[in-house]
Amino acid sequence: MTRRTRLFALLPAGLLAAVLVTGCGGHSDHSGAPASDGTGSSSPAPDASELAHLQKLVDGADSAASAAESDAANDK
Repeated sequence: MTRRTRLFALLPAGLLAAVLVTGCGGHSDHSGAPASDGTGSSSPAPDASELAHLQKLVDGADSAASAAESDAANDK
């Protein structure tokens, strides 16, 4: 596997990790307890713009994975 292929293969995993870390960034503790914002909800529902941004990230990761698979097939 070439260096470029490995980079494209790891890109979707990196994007997913970044999305997960960003999504969990609003909580001050990681004890599993609900956030103490007074709403009683442990996880706020994302708004439409956040969902659109996440969909763009997923689409980009899918595209990168497809390109990596195509590149890997051409390297054989």
